[in-house]
This record gives sequence, structure tokens and C-alpha cells, in this order.
Amino acid sequence: MNQAGETYYDILNLRPDASLQDITASYRKLAKILHPDVCESPDADELFKVVNEAYQVLKDPKKREAYDASLVLAEGSLYGRYHQGRQRYRDPHTWYHSHQHHGSYRRPVDEEPVKPPQSTIPRILQVVLFYLSLLMAVLILAQLFLIPWINGVNSTDARNSLNEGNKWMQEEEYQKAIDSYRDATAKLPTFSEAWRAKGFAELKKGDALTKLTQPGAEGYYRDAIRSFSKIPDRNPEDIAVTKAMAESYLKLNDKSSAISILNRAQDSGHWDASMSDLLREANSQPGQQTAHSSS
Repeated sequence: MNQAGETYYDILNLRPDASLQDITASYRKLAKILHPDVCESPDADELFKVVNEAYQVLKDPKKREAYDASLVLAEGSLYGRYHQGRQRYRDPHTWYHSHQHHGSYRRPVDEEPVKPPQSTIPRILQVVLFYLSLLMAVLILAQLFLIPWINGVNSTDARNSLNEGNKWMQEEEYQKAIDSYRDATAKLPTFSEAWRAKGFAELKKGDALTKLTQPGAEGYYRDAIRSFSKIPDRNPEDIAVTKAMAESYLKLNDKSSAISILNRAQDSGHWDASMSDLLREANSQPGQQTAHSSS
């Protein structure tokens, strides 16, 4: 029903400058809801008549012009005060909202609100999956760009440390050579050449201490064995390393480990005459045999 102070524009939920298309669209929307065949409100007939009356006036340009003039001239009209600048035009919610609670009504099928699709994945799981995907993307980028760059820098630095160690070896400064080789293996743990050179330097350092009858030689022999054992993918054809490991075990009085290494080398065919002499020395060397420990 038309309430006091409401205009045809209010009834159709329109602004006073609404176009004919806006008027028609609003009328059709209200008609679908307030038609007596659809709306179960006891006021449905009267509501629909008011909506239809407002539409019939506003859709006709001449009738609308006359109606607008009457609103401006009407004493105390909200519409008039709006036009005269004394009050802002009321932009109500849908005019029929206040009438919906008079009784239940059937919402047309085409007026069913469109619900956003509901995900079957819990929100917390979505967040976890998002951050896992982000982490994987970061790791992939690091593997493609950052790690190769770091390895390249470390490889260059490790090679420089190796060359420095080789210079110290030529000058028989074995401890300084060991320090340089240790720096190379720290920068690039998979640097086979540095581990190999470090083992030989430690063996030489142990021999030098033994020759001078100074303590600490055994520690260098054990370090040599550890260095040789850490060579990644050590080539069994590297007879020099096999001999150096056997010599280190013999100097530690660990005959069983030395013989085991030499026997494996002989069985594999990676053998020379000097290794035969070393095996005879191991078999004939007196002393207590100790357990193999290269860790």
C-alpha cells in the first residue's frame, strides 16, 4: 500500500532522474514478486495495484511531467523539498521490503539468489596447500638459479685454495698445505681433488713428524685415511691413493686393514709391483693388529 510521504518514484525504488528503461525494469521486477498469483501477502492485490499505477504514470512522458510538477508544488512534499535543495532525496531499499513480513510468499525460480560455489576443501587446508605450493616454487627457483650460482662461486674459491695448497706442498710446508686443502673441501665438500691432495699432505706431515721423532704423527695418519675415504666416487684405478691408505694403516700398526685394502686391490686387478712389496711388508710386520676405523 502507498504509505504517507511516498511518491511513485519511491514505490518503484527509483531516483527522480530515472530513464524509461529503468522504470520498466523496476516495474517488471516488482510485478514478478507482488503479483497476486505469486505473493501470498494479504496486501498483494493492493500492492500490485499501487505498483501498476506508478508505472502507468511514470512511463508516459506527459503524465510524468505533470506528476513531477504536482510534487514540486505540493506543500510539505519530500520531493518538493528535494528539488528545492532543502533535503536530500531518500533512496530507500526496495519499496516492498516493509510488506514482505505481512505473509509468506513464493519466490519465483528466476529470482533465486545465486550462491557462490562452496569449496569442499577446508579453509585451513587451502591455506596450507597455498604456502606449500609457494615454498615449492621458491625451492625450484633456487635450484635453477641460486644454487648453481653459489656452487659456481664456491667452486672458484675452492680451486684457488687448492692451487695455494699445491704451492705449499712444493715448498714442503705440509701444515700450510693441509690448511689450504681443508679450506677447499669446506667450500666445496664434493671436491675430490682437494680431498685427495689433503690426504697426501697429511701423510707427508705424519712422516715428517715421525722422522723428527715428534709426537702427533698418528693423528695425521688417521686424518689421511679419513680424507681418502671422503673422496666422492673414488676411482679404484687410483693406485696411489690405495697405497697411501695402506701405508697409513701400517704406520698405525693396523695390519688387518692394510692387508684388506691391498687384497681388494689385487682382486680387482688394480695392482703394481710396489703394492706387492707393501703387502709382503704388511704380512711380515710384527705388532698387534687393530680394528679398522676410518670414520
